[in-house]
Amino acid sequence: MTPAVLGSLLGTAAVTAGRGAVAAVGDGLSFIAQLARATGGLSAAEPAAAPAAGAKDAIAEQVESLQARALARLREAGIELSAPVELMADEFGRIRVAGAHPQAAAIETALSSDVLLERDFAQLAAAQRQLAGAAGLAEELRVILEPGSRGLRL
Repeated sequence: MTPAVLGSLLGTAAVTAGRGAVAAVGDGLSFIAQLARATGGLSAAEPAAAPAAGAKDAIAEQVESLQARALARLREAGIELSAPVELMADEFGRIRVAGAHPQAAAIETALSSDVLLERDFAQLAAAQRQLAGAAGLAEELRVILEPGSRGLRL
C-alpha cells in the first residue's frame, strides 16, 4: 500500500469518526438524556429538556445496580459490613466512604480495585449533580450499603 493510499484511507476514517462525534454532540443530548434514553425513559423524538422525569428513575436503577456491584465486590474481598456505610464520589471521581466508618480504609481499597465500578459511580455522580435541581435530586450522589441488605436507599 502506497503512502498516498494509506493517507487517503486514514483521512477518510478520521472524517467519518469526526462526523459521528459532531452528530453526537450536535444533537445536544447530555449524559443524563443518553442515560434516560438507554433505560427507556426518553425516546429519540423527545427533546433534551424532557429527561428530568425519566432520569430520576433511571438514576435510581443505576444506583441499585451500583449498590449490588459494590456489595458483590466487598464480598469478593472478604469484607462483611459491620455497620451501614455511605459511599460518595470525591472530586476526582473515586469512591469514598462518607463520614467515619470502622472499615472505611478496607472498603475504599476493595472498591477502588474495580475501575469499572469506580468509573460508573463517577459518571452517575456527575449525572446526578447535573440533574439536581430539575429532577428534585440531592446535589451529591450518596449510596448507602447496609449489612446483609441489598435494598436501595437514597
